[in-house]
Amino acid sequence: MKIPAISNLFPNQWQHKKALKSDIRAAVLAYRKNLSSSQVQTYSQKICQQIITQLPEKPTTIHLFLPIIQNHEIDLRSLLPVLWERGDKVYVPRVTLDQTLEHVRLLPETIIEENRWGIPEPALNHLPATEEEIQAIEIVLTPLLACDDQGFRVGYGGGFYDQFFHEYPHVDKIGVGFFEPITKILDTYEGDIPLDQYISPMTITRFHR
Repeated sequence: MKIPAISNLFPNQWQHKKALKSDIRAAVLAYRKNLSSSQVQTYSQKICQQIITQLPEKPTTIHLFLPIIQNHEIDLRSLLPVLWERGDKVYVPRVTLDQTLEHVRLLPETIIEENRWGIPEPALNHLPATEEEIQAIEIVLTPLLACDDQGFRVGYGGGFYDQFFHEYPHVDKIGVGFFEPITKILDTYEGDIPLDQYISPMTITRFHR
């Protein structure tokens, strides 16, 4: 299965693989909606295989996201048995009532429920991570729709991860997505924090600062 270049999704609007976040977001969401479940799983498995090759030799503390299956999001759940077997600590996000992120350790016995937006997350009886636990997170597998050659990303527009990265700049920010990086996102701003690395089904891109 071959994934098209992101610029081919709406070629009449792109010049030299440069575009605005709103145009990129609309095009990728429309394309992803038409993927079959088997395509999403195939691409997700390839991404998970790539991630495994990038894990440090020793156990680490890693933050990842759970997919909204009906939205054809990348599914990283096949990583979980591998991470737990390695002895890694895994955390996932949970959205609070005041629209901020808190972080909860994910264990095999953790109860997962959908929140009011359809996002799967640990049930409320699971306590959020302490500040000490969050400071120990080393890797954040970051959801996105696209990124560019400088590591800037197009997310879903909520700003949750931007805030996370501002508060915890020490983490290794690894974006995961279906497409290869484009040349440039035109409307980045000073507060945008670029990724350290980007993983797609076919390639691994490291951004040098």
